[in-house]
Amino acid sequence: MKRWLAVLVVLICATSARAQFAVYGMGSAGGLSGFNSIYATSGSNPGVNSAGNFWAYGGTAGIYDDFLKLGPIKLGGDVRGFIQHSSNSNNTYGNQLRGGLVGLRLALHAPLLPAKPYIQAEVGGASTNYGQNSSNTGNFAYQVQFGADFTIFPHIDLRAEYGVGQLLGFLGSNSNTMQQAGAGLAIRF
Repeated sequence: MKRWLAVLVVLICATSARAQFAVYGMGSAGGLSGFNSIYATSGSNPGVNSAGNFWAYGGTAGIYDDFLKLGPIKLGGDVRGFIQHSSNSNNTYGNQLRGGLVGLRLALHAPLLPAKPYIQAEVGGASTNYGQNSSNTGNFAYQVQFGADFTIFPHIDLRAEYGVGQLLGFLGSNSNTMQQAGAGLAIRF
């Protein structure tokens, strides 16, 4: 048992000296706009409103690794997933937005700054019900996130970020603006 504990301590110390790999979790909100929204008109005929939009709430989780260090500038990769849902008074299905993104990350770790700002460019897939269907539609997604990590304890950062991008239908049939905002914790190893 002592041998395993010693190995674990050595591994933790070795990885913490690099402090470049991290896992994170955030409470997040996702907004979708620019889609056609179906609404009821007189009788049973639905009308179409081209200014459909909604916000859904949930969580975002992911990992990042800063694999290249050039002084205070760090280049790395990020992989994340998000699930957001909220009720919708216009229908029984609610507003849903789910997806996964992967991409590159550029961060600044200057010793005199209280925050470590970063920017990420990511691509992936997302599904949504556009706040009006029982089933979700898959889309290609891309997004750019801007954020900052604030160290509150050694290897634990408070994180805040905002991202904007688009959902594109697989056949190019729709293009919708997707926004994400989140705050949470990042644990660096």
